[in-house]
Amino acid sequence: MFRSLRWRLTLWFVALSTVVYALAVVLGYFLFKGSLMSLLDEEVNSLVAEIEPAIVLVDSKPNLNQWAKDAKNVPFKWLPTIQLFDSQKRLLETHGPPGLEHLYGPEVREIDQPEPQHDVRLFSTPIRENKKLAGFLQIQLSMRSLDHAASQYMYTMGMLTPFLIVASGFAGYFFSGMAAKPLEESFDLLRRFMNDAGHELSTPISIIQANAEAMELDLPELDQSSPITNKLAIINRSTERMGRLVSDLMLLAKMESPQIKSRQTHIQLDVVAKSVLEEFDELFKNKGINLVHDDLSPIQLTGDSDAIKRLLTNLLQNAMRYTDKGGSVTVKVEPSGRFAKLSVADTGIGIPPESVPKIFDRFYRVDKSRSRAAGGVGLGLSIVRAIVDAHKGKIEVSSEVDKGTTFAIFLSRH
Repeated sequence: MFRSLRWRLTLWFVALSTVVYALAVVLGYFLFKGSLMSLLDEEVNSLVAEIEPAIVLVDSKPNLNQWAKDAKNVPFKWLPTIQLFDSQKRLLETHGPPGLEHLYGPEVREIDQPEPQHDVRLFSTPIRENKKLAGFLQIQLSMRSLDHAASQYMYTMGMLTPFLIVASGFAGYFFSGMAAKPLEESFDLLRRFMNDAGHELSTPISIIQANAEAMELDLPELDQSSPITNKLAIINRSTERMGRLVSDLMLLAKMESPQIKSRQTHIQLDVVAKSVLEEFDELFKNKGINLVHDDLSPIQLTGDSDAIKRLLTNLLQNAMRYTDKGGSVTVKVEPSGRFAKLSVADTGIGIPPESVPKIFDRFYRVDKSRSRAAGGVGLGLSIVRAIVDAHKGKIEVSSEVDKGTTFAIFLSRH
């Protein structure tokens, strides 16, 4: 149980770590690209501040030839395209690498271009002479380097993902083991307490029951309706019920023990079921309930024979307890894919829908008055669930009030 819990905690840790990492990568991508864009805009603004004073007007048209001669040997960090347009938005000069030959608005913005061109970052500003528009300065920067840097970031983060998953898997398995260890120790302590307490209680219960039976034999002359006889009967019933309770608690402790796996061998499920059903045939006849078990297919599986017998016994006792005279209980053993299916269906009082998820809880009873009258202690179905879990199986319940209940047990055949 704790091994599966440890693996589940590890998987949750890996999944959570992967999700957090993915979100961090996406957020980091936008922050990284945003910081590059801010840096690029700063470079453009610095370049504009350098170029604007160098623009001269020749015949009322902007000119940068002198500045270009002085700057042609200075490599620009971002390889910008510098353009001058006249007041009619006609291209006059281009310095630097080729760029878009159209003037865009006097603000910074991105322009999407089809291949083979890439996105560009543009900055355009008007040039005025005595408040009269003389032309425009436009600077273009290719986004190729920025996009390449962002792509490299995502590629690097993607390459690190498998290492993160493996590392978080090891870390999750290690820390989940540390986290589950106190719980496992507490559970082992509780299991040992249940087992030890059961052994200690079984002795005084047996002594009380033996003495009560001896008193009945020593007082044969008493009338059956006498107070002493009634008290002895109450003592016998109470000790029997207490004995069943102790036995069930000890069985639960045993079923939840890791040693249960060592007792599993190859068994014939149909043979095990027949041996239990033979013991119940007469009991069901005495109650006037029809017990049907003709459909028992021969199926072999690996399991604990005694535990499977107890599982079926509890289900049959439960069905007999809640099925009235004239009803029927049907037991089947059949293959179901890679599972062996053991089903017990009755025509009893059924289980309300809101109670179905709780019926495997310890000491839970749907009909408390009827359970107590029939001698139930509320652990029968808890034991069934523990046995199924110990065999790595699953259990399904379908029920309808006043029509009956079906328990379907699926046990692995391998």
